Amino acid sequence: MEKCIITDQVDDDLESALKQIRDKGIHCVELHNVHGKSIEACSDEEIEQIKRLLDAYGMKVSSIASTIFFLCPLYESDQVSLFNPAFYTIEGDADAHLAYAGRACRIAKKLGASVVRSFPFRAPDNRKGPFGTPADYEKIVANMRRLAQVGEQEGVVFAVENCPYSHLPKGEMTLKLIKEVDSPYIRLLWDPANSYRAEKKQVPDQYKTWSLLDEARELLPYIHHVHLKNYVYDEACEKPFVHVPFLDGDIDFVPILAYLKDHGYAGAVSLEPEVDHKDALRCIDELNALNDLS
Repeated sequence: MEKCIITDQVDDDLESALKQIRDKGIHCVELHNVHGKSIEACSDEEIEQIKRLLDAYGMKVSSIASTIFFLCPLYESDQVSLFNPAFYTIEGDADAHLAYAGRACRIAKKLGASVVRSFPFRAPDNRKGPFGTPADYEKIVANMRRLAQVGEQEGVVFAVENCPYSHLPKGEMTLKLIKEVDSPYIRLLWDPANSYRAEKKQVPDQYKTWSLLDEARELLPYIHHVHLKNYVYDEACEKPFVHVPFLDGDIDFVPILAYLKDHGYAGAVSLEPEVDHKDALRCIDELNALNDLS
């Protein structure tokens, strides 16, 4: 497995982030917030600048962390909003997102990335859960098949993230999606902490039984990328799932990562800790301390 981190977790300035990441002994990064926008919205000139910096610091790119189908209404009547203004994203309907998907693929090829992130559609503000109903799946599968066509045309794989702000927050739910789409160009971006973070009232009962190790076992053949973050659940907080450094939270990642490694996963394990920049560097130290990952 290859250790990796999303650059904006360390510094909003790409060159500063790359220097600090390199100094920590990491030589693989993931790109999302760059030049004050989501990576797929960057111009050709900006992508050239990014490539020059990557080359200068000896970095390779594991994933283009695009926001395809994130801030995108699944149904015409859905109202979707951004959960965090610092999380840059594209907007528009499915057609607009598919146009950006082609752009994201070309950026991936330019920067040598093997995968582009996508999402299973933002959960709406004006419609109550639980989400991931049969009707939801029908709409999401139809759009993901269109996305698969883009991937096939461009020769790039899209990895769907089980996002807690989406219709399919748990790994078991995105696994069902990938099986229904049945395309080699649509695979999984597994974020175990997102499964842990999924709000139970928003998830249908049939998706509430698997442990994170269960997810690892069942999802492994379809995983193309892994995100790492952690939470502490604190009922006293207004938002009870509190981001903490990688090894300080409720999730024990050691057996999860050991299972992935022992069963042949050789892709990136990419830190997305969502803590302050100082603690993000600490997360790199914690990941480096797990010496038996590679």
